[in-house]
Amino acid sequence: MGKLHYQNSPSEDEKKAFARFLAEDEELVLVTGLGKVYLRQIFILSLAMPGFIFIGGFLAAAYFLNFNLGYGLLLGLILASIVGVFKNIYAHHATRYLLTTRRVIIKKGLLTVKMTSALYDKITHIDVIQTFLEKLLMHHGKIVINTAGMNKDEIILSFVDYPIEFKNLLERLINREREQLGFRSGPVATVEGEIVEGH
Repeated sequence: MGKLHYQNSPSEDEKKAFARFLAEDEELVLVTGLGKVYLRQIFILSLAMPGFIFIGGFLAAAYFLNFNLGYGLLLGLILASIVGVFKNIYAHHATRYLLTTRRVIIKKGLLTVKMTSALYDKITHIDVIQTFLEKLLMHHGKIVINTAGMNKDEIILSFVDYPIEFKNLLERLINREREQLGFRSGPVATVEGEIVEGH
């Protein structure tokens, strides 16, 4: 069996940061967010745009002001890198996926926060959507959580690293919650890390 990617408990900093989103009778199990490869793509795209504008602008300024073109190129690259790092940090902190002992929570935004959650006993089924390229190279995918009794019947977690492992963990939490409530296990049971459709 390969390395498991979702076995670390939340850090003390994460527990403090997200405590205000939790009810008194629930605990934080996992904090994750956008996949690492996707965050790298954001950085690279930031180098391209607006990076090319900064690089072009500093090269033009160096040319017209009779400075060394190498300095213009270097300043443009530095500014593009700074923008890329800030966009990356924002994307990482602005989209967080939380699993607790009772529900799944999506938190979006930093200054203005939008939070969506679904109780485990309201989840009817979970789908993983992962293209061949995402599975082979990027190791991320989309998780669609279908729920009952809500205006929106599905919740989407995009660019989740190792989505099958995430789905397995979520299903274990759902089954545990249902067993504690005295319900029969949900539509999907997990056995030794494999997904087995329930009957």
